Amino acid sequence: MEISEKLSELLEKAESEDIFDKAVVGYLLPDGTSHTVTLNTPEDTVFDIASLTKVCPTSTLALSYILEGKLSIDAKVIDFIPELKTNYRDEIYVSHLLTHSLDYRVPMKTLRTLSPEGILNALYTYQFAAAPGTIFNYGNPASVLLGILLQRLTGKNLQEQGNERFFTPLGMTRSGYNPLTRVPKSEIAATELCEFRHREIQGEVHDESAWVLQKLFPVGSAGMFSCVPDLLKFVKMILMDGKFEDKQIAPAGILDIVSHNALADNVGAETALGWELNAAKFMGTKVSPQAFGKTGFTGASIVADPDKGGAIILLSNFTYPHREPNADRIHAFRATLADAFFEKISD
Repeated sequence: MEISEKLSELLEKAESEDIFDKAVVGYLLPDGTSHTVTLNTPEDTVFDIASLTKVCPTSTLALSYILEGKLSIDAKVIDFIPELKTNYRDEIYVSHLLTHSLDYRVPMKTLRTLSPEGILNALYTYQFAAAPGTIFNYGNPASVLLGILLQRLTGKNLQEQGNERFFTPLGMTRSGYNPLTRVPKSEIAATELCEFRHREIQGEVHDESAWVLQKLFPVGSAGMFSCVPDLLKFVKMILMDGKFEDKQIAPAGILDIVSHNALADNVGAETALGWELNAAKFMGTKVSPQAFGKTGFTGASIVADPDKGGAIILLSNFTYPHREPNADRIHAFRATLADAFFEKISD
């Protein structure tokens, strides 16, 4: 069975199990070609990519600046965000934001009823139970802070930086924040019938805290919209160590950074700078130890393997019409999808 046929079969099975009813899968082969498979929606449908925002563009922007010498992983965050009044404020570095090794134990969903300034104040004054760098604690706060830091570093918001660095050079014409400024609403997948906002969410950011914060600036943790053909270009650029069609889009060395653990051994977890590693729950078991990836709450995921020379991307409407109690079913599907793909290209 050909790869596209197998992936299409899996999408149809997911639909029959009511995991989602709209999805696009894209994959990159070792020969550099890319392909898409669709379920009940065109391949260029724009989706809210949720936490994929953390890597496209936020952490990848940061890594570009680090490789160019414009930013250091050892830079103190308070040098950019002096409002940060947490304990350990003098010991919080850019590396902690990129590895989610700050002990924020506050789900940002609980802050959604605050003003934008109130949300920021909650993050700026939070009291940590553990020292920076001693735990892995994935969540939104570190990426929110990283986005603010990058804005202050460059004097440009994340949309402007993303356009200059990645979206325009790569031809990612349907990618960015505030998609209704670029794309007809009918070409954007609806995300949820939202109880918090009392309406259908389509073309506005799904993440509640990012929705509030975007009144001030595009947010580093969520808020990006994209389509599979655009994301295939972005991931291909990283797998080609920053190159795309013979142009150096990101600095050389970025592939090595995103595919190796950046946490100390005593933390008891693995993560690259910005990207996740060793996550069988959504990457499956057929990838190499250097495989990197990311997931998004709305039903999005990327799994890329530099050793095997391939990648697979999923965008779906998993949270429509309503979110599920947990991510177990979508994680299981992501892992099955990745296993089917990487097993095929390993044959």
